Amino acid sequence: MRKHTLFERFSKCTSQGVCSSMFLVLRVALGLMFLYAGVTKFGDWSAAGYLAGATGPLAGWFQSLAGNGLVDSLNAWGLTLVGACLVLGIFVRPASFFGIIIMILYYLADFEGNTAHGLIDQHIIYIIVLMLFMAGGVGHILGIDGLVHENLRKKGRLISVLFG
Repeated sequence: MRKHTLFERFSKCTSQGVCSSMFLVLRVALGLMFLYAGVTKFGDWSAAGYLAGATGPLAGWFQSLAGNGLVDSLNAWGLTLVGACLVLGIFVRPASFFGIIIMILYYLADFEGNTAHGLIDQHIIYIIVLMLFMAGGVGHILGIDGLVHENLRKKGRLISVLFG
């Protein structure tokens, strides 16, 4: 009896839709997390306390941003838009890119706290998942990206980058 390689098993899994279903669940779950984090930051919320206590190599820069209303607004809108895009499956690549930037900034702002138990924390895991989303066309799985890409495929490379 012939044994199947790990690649063959993975290939079978993806062709049967099991992995596609899991990518959908992962995309929507992470999107809801970002969306909730963003929506709860509108109103009377400020990153001033978090930024004032920044540690690590960029602590001075982060501390200089404490109390800046623009930073608070960008944070709330960035999280909300990344979350909405992931949930709806539209602009998943650009949303993932900006989500990665947000997670890198969060990671570096509290570098000592985030690395107290090793270099890998939740921000790094989110970055890895978002990188996977950027590479894999995850927005095509019950998402708007697939519909738009199919209709605009012949329009050029930019369409593939945004909706691919």
